[in-house]
Amino acid sequence: MKLTKLTLSSLDKNKYPDLEIECKVINDIGAYARQLIDNGATVHYAQKTSSVKARVGNLGEEVDTRPRVRRQDKVYVIGETKGKVKVEGSVIVTNPDGEEYIIKPDKFANKYSATDEKGVFKPIASLIKYIVVDDDITFTAPWGEKMYCTKGGVLNVSNLDDIYAIQNEPFSKTYSEVEKDQEL
Repeated sequence: MKLTKLTLSSLDKNKYPDLEIECKVINDIGAYARQLIDNGATVHYAQKTSSVKARVGNLGEEVDTRPRVRRQDKVYVIGETKGKVKVEGSVIVTNPDGEEYIIKPDKFANKYSATDEKGVFKPIASLIKYIVVDDDITFTAPWGEKMYCTKGGVLNVSNLDDIYAIQNEPFSKTYSEVEKDQEL
């Protein structure tokens, strides 16, 4: 199996240094997820429950989209990922852990609804199926970019043709597990 190095960047370099890890390179994330499930990985169910802050971005605006990772009781960010607002009306969402990402306006409208507090939105209940990853891995996300999932993060396997990672830090702060029989 091919390996690649990944630097987890410290959020507070005065208190703890960056951490370098090795990730398994996964060429077919769908086949990898199917194999984990076939080998007994537990499929869990969760829904996003935490409210987020959101605002309309400006065309061309760069956003720091580095995902947060908790490792050894410290929080790191992955890489130097920056996203650009490419579609008019796209929304910049900030999760409770500080992670930011860009959502096209139609997808945002399907995922979030306004609250009474200006700039704060609650998720529209939707169930995801996920598996917890026991390794540090990297793969190509459905939208064509390199994605990492560090040990303890999750793979959203709701659709095995559209698998993506959610790191452990944002997952623990934004999702709540539900029992399978509570499926929406």
